[in-house]
Amino acid sequence: MLLRNIAGTLLRPNYKWPTSRHFHSLLDIHPNIRNALNQKKPVVALESTIITHGMPYPHNMETALEVEDVVKTVGATPATIACLDGRLKVGLTMEEIAKLAEVEKADVLKCSRRDLPYVVANGKCAGTTVAATMIIAHMAGIKIFATGGVGGVHRDGHISLDVSADLVELGRTPVVVVSSGVKSILDIPRTLEYLETQGVSVAAYNNEGKFPDFYTRDSGCKAPYNLKGPQDAAALIKALQDLNLQSGMLIGVPIPEDYALDKDMVRKAIDEAHKEALAKGVEGKNVTPFMLAAVANITKGNSLRANIALIKNNAKVAAEIACELSGGDGNKPCLNSPRKQPPPMIIGASMLDLCSTMIDDSPLALDGATYQTKVKESAGGVGRNLAESIHKLHGDASFISVVGNDHTGKSLLQLMPDSLCSKIHVDSKNTTSICSILFDKNGNCKLCLANMDIHKTISGKLVEQHEQDFQKSPLIIIDGNLSVEAIDSILTLAKRHNKPVFFEPTDMLIAGKPFQLSQQQFRQIKCISPNVYELKTIVETLCSKKIEWDPNSSLAAGQEQLIRDCTNLLKQIEDHFDCIVVTLGSHGVLVNIRGESFQHRFFNSDSEHYTPPQEKTHMRRFYKAPVVADIVNVSGAGDSFSGGFITGLLRGYTVDECIAFGFVAATCALKSESAVPTQYFKSTEDENQRQKQQLCDLVFLDV
Repeated sequence: MLLRNIAGTLLRPNYKWPTSRHFHSLLDIHPNIRNALNQKKPVVALESTIITHGMPYPHNMETALEVEDVVKTVGATPATIACLDGRLKVGLTMEEIAKLAEVEKADVLKCSRRDLPYVVANGKCAGTTVAATMIIAHMAGIKIFATGGVGGVHRDGHISLDVSADLVELGRTPVVVVSSGVKSILDIPRTLEYLETQGVSVAAYNNEGKFPDFYTRDSGCKAPYNLKGPQDAAALIKALQDLNLQSGMLIGVPIPEDYALDKDMVRKAIDEAHKEALAKGVEGKNVTPFMLAAVANITKGNSLRANIALIKNNAKVAAEIACELSGGDGNKPCLNSPRKQPPPMIIGASMLDLCSTMIDDSPLALDGATYQTKVKESAGGVGRNLAESIHKLHGDASFISVVGNDHTGKSLLQLMPDSLCSKIHVDSKNTTSICSILFDKNGNCKLCLANMDIHKTISGKLVEQHEQDFQKSPLIIIDGNLSVEAIDSILTLAKRHNKPVFFEPTDMLIAGKPFQLSQQQFRQIKCISPNVYELKTIVETLCSKKIEWDPNSSLAAGQEQLIRDCTNLLKQIEDHFDCIVVTLGSHGVLVNIRGESFQHRFFNSDSEHYTPPQEKTHMRRFYKAPVVADIVNVSGAGDSFSGGFITGLLRGYTVDECIAFGFVAATCALKSESAVPTQYFKSTEDENQRQKQQLCDLVFLDV
């Protein structure tokens, strides 16, 4: 009955589209989005056809979650829109995004305006195009929408009359669409003419009036207006709303220059894809996804990387405009733990991980044989992993690292949250670090090869350029990939500004680096997190003696022997540190602290000032690791544990609570395909519930 009523009202003159309360039986608005709208906070709508039809798996899911992260980082609330089981969803959970990302394209519809009644009536799942997303966003009261590129007039559209419904929707639905112009595969001059006929305001964004065409920054066409920044855009949108014209606006944001493709190459690829589409009889709404896939294949993936870059950039611009439009009163940048205090600073390695997992059980021998593997490319490096983990858990992080001025470096930066890239230096003389890791069928690491020379360029001089960041940061975190010179400079600045340092040893071969310096210098390191192999190296370096102990024997002997042996080592170095967290693999962690209680809080939760224990005594406690079923990947669990533990420290948690939060984060990582999960928690409530349960389940033994 409701659908018939909606259809009837569209025929009435001067009828205004109902607000979201009239559609309560059709719309499912996520509570975070509803709260933001009620409080007039900035919200950015995001479409879902990039998940269902625009990109292959897993790029579609990763990009969708990263785009949401970009919006959050700027200060707005992301609202990914889709249709699930006939419901109009405004805001998706990670599980819902995964459902859309993994389903076969044949089982999910590409939904425009005309398809909405069918999808609702038949309980279908669908990715929403620009047109459908605009409609649903307007129903929910969302004014700004970020996408990749809008549809338009197709080639030979003046003959076939193949014109995207996106253009008509822009003429009748008052939602601002931020995109990289019109997709390059279309007839852009005719598209702009059609938009003029529809009365749509079209503007270029900080591009000298040049209208972009998706993969390149200049389509050869001029936009009627040029906006210099979010203030100009907000003023234009406000005027459109005041005039109550009931039409949309298209803001064309050029693709970031580093990712723009060569115009001639794109043109040739599109021409070739167009011929292929004609030969195969592809038509209607299938043309665009077919053409994009064909172009990606022809350009050997370069167009896909460009597509991801421009979508994330558009989301950033849309969020900035949304914040400006709401009076600059944006949300805080993290779903789970937003903070006003300056972020912790991480200094360490960035690298691209190429992870190969063996498909069969063939015994591995370095004999030149070819082994069948599944390969995954992801961002890696201990420092980088810690930075991304803390960024997602704590709400913000400052990261100093270096990459090469090469394609690998660009790919690595693209795989990272934008807010972590601002202090990453680009070295034109060295290549970006690549780490090739071989896992057996069960996910155990068997071989690791890496080129690490570029990290030597993180020099003392480079570190000193960031002294202002040392002054602000509550905690400095470093990994073992840094040179002794860089560590020396970091500790000097940390001492000068009275900042505690957290050391992640990274590898047993380099774990002793900081302790080659004088005791006066390394005493600024208050906390370390070695595994058993790294612990042995640190003890040997600090005590200047060889330890006749084989960690493998202790690991094989069982939990009691392992704890006993590690305790003997900890007693030899405990006077140097306030906290030592030894990871014991699947057994759990052994913690050695200065003080008389594991209820001590190392940071003040309000000021984030470090509060060292005053007692001279030391305590040790073993925490049993939680049992985790359905493990997907073990490579990043340790870094996520450290990220969770450090986040707990900064939040002012007790040691017990920090360990519990570390276990929660590590569990999330074990169930993720990437070293750092794309998203740790669905919501603040989800995080709090998991932390509470882990605290209840925490099993420990004082030793």
